[in-house]
Amino acid sequence: MFNFGCSDCKPTDPATSTVKVDLKGLASGPEAERLEQEQVQIQLQAEAQQIKEKEASEALRQAERQAAAQQAAKKAEEAIEAQRQAEEDERLRKHREAEQEAQRVRQAEEAGRIAEAAAAELEQECLERENAVAAFLKRHGFTGVNSCKKSLLSSTYPLHKAAEAGDDKMVSLLCRAGANPTQKNSWGSTPAQVAQKSDKKGSHFKVLTVLATPDDAAPYAGQQSAGGA
Repeated sequence: MFNFGCSDCKPTDPATSTVKVDLKGLASGPEAERLEQEQVQIQLQAEAQQIKEKEASEALRQAERQAAAQQAAKKAEEAIEAQRQAEEDERLRKHREAEQEAQRVRQAEEAGRIAEAAAAELEQECLERENAVAAFLKRHGFTGVNSCKKSLLSSTYPLHKAAEAGDDKMVSLLCRAGANPTQKNSWGSTPAQVAQKSDKKGSHFKVLTVLATPDDAAPYAGQQSAGGA
């Protein structure tokens, strides 16, 4: 018996069967050339598209690398600028501190010079006053600012002599040197009373003003307090 169930004898399913058809083989002449040119053109376009896409991708990566490099360069530049600014701020701070210290030194030196000059001036003034008082006492025969010079008919003191002469500067110097403005001469008069008697139309006004000033009697009052203690 014959076996008619073999697979080789089964009918072909047109839905699943694939048949390769060579269009070029089917065409001939100009049609075959046209088809070949179209295939070449399609292949060239595909290759060009691939190249274009590759170039675009490479350009994008290059742009990203450039952007990253620019960002890194910007950060590095900012860091350098920040460091430079910090160094400049530190330099300016040290400069200000040095300038302030130099100014303090200059001010201290200037204050020292002023104080030294003032002390020297005061010392010179004191010396001049002492010399003026000493010359006055010697000229009028007194041995001290509170010494009494006696004559046959009267006795007087340096302050009385200066008050009588209307010498307000010497009256002030004598008071500052410790002359007693309350001493009385042999006539029972104080230096102020002597000045009042000698005054003519205000000629002894300055003397009376000096004798009335509490500061002029202060040196003598201080001496009296020290002596009493």
